[in-house]
Amino acid sequence: MCDISYKTSRDEPEPTFHLPNLRFFWYRVLQGHHTPMQVSFASPLTRSTKKIVHPNMALIPGGEFRMGSHTGSEAERPIHSVYLDEFYIDTRLVSNADFGEFVGETGYLTTAEASSRPTSTWRTFNTGDRQDHPVVMISWYDADAYALWRGGFLPTEAQWERSARADGQGDVFPWGNQHPRSELTNWMRAGSLGEPPPTAPVSASKPNAFGLHDMAGNVWQWCADWYGYDYYSLSSARNPYGPESGEHRVRRGGAWNVREAFRLRCANRGAMSPDSFWPNLGFRCAASAAQE
Repeated sequence: MCDISYKTSRDEPEPTFHLPNLRFFWYRVLQGHHTPMQVSFASPLTRSTKKIVHPNMALIPGGEFRMGSHTGSEAERPIHSVYLDEFYIDTRLVSNADFGEFVGETGYLTTAEASSRPTSTWRTFNTGDRQDHPVVMISWYDADAYALWRGGFLPTEAQWERSARADGQGDVFPWGNQHPRSELTNWMRAGSLGEPPPTAPVSASKPNAFGLHDMAGNVWQWCADWYGYDYYSLSSARNPYGPESGEHRVRRGGAWNVREAFRLRCANRGAMSPDSFWPNLGFRCAASAAQE
């Protein structure tokens, strides 16, 4: 899926327990949170937050939509009706500048930075000309920590798919049913060893009907849920947030190096170990409208 020249963090411990993150730990304590990862074991929709609405968020109306697909893998079946309360979601991916602000305030150390192996990190690609590019080399733990600092959470898989589909609930892609093209999404690109990944600025792509950029392509996006291959047959019909436990977290959306159009579909599902970090993997945040 990715250029193998980039190292990963497989078999590394969870980053929030490394000593360099003590500053972030105490930041969390002072903000009223007792442990660095306490909210990761419960529904993201139950989080107590403070900042709530970011300037670059869109309000997604509550209601019912049809989730899944009959044309994809078995993991996308059955198509089922899901009701979601209204919520906010970022109109764009989290950028290098955004993540840099978080690190500057909290002293947070990412999984890649805490790794005992030589590896690229988010800082490797955080150059002056890439401040508006999506932050990459980010594990699920890193994305979750940022989202909490922001006053929100990672979107659930259902929230993400609802956001991607926008008003075109039956559409294959976030922009409709047209086959992907370069003017619609950043895909079919090749990375080079030692060079920054060929990401595009976070607001460069044409937004979908909800005003959201990069709901397909550019970088894969972490979701809050544990991944369950057969979860759709067990899912709650109202505000589902995935299995109670698992080994992998959901990732959605496709990336710059994707060459198969099916990976860019709104319904396409995938998963990765939560301590993984890649040069084609980023995230966006969500927040509950009920917390206003």
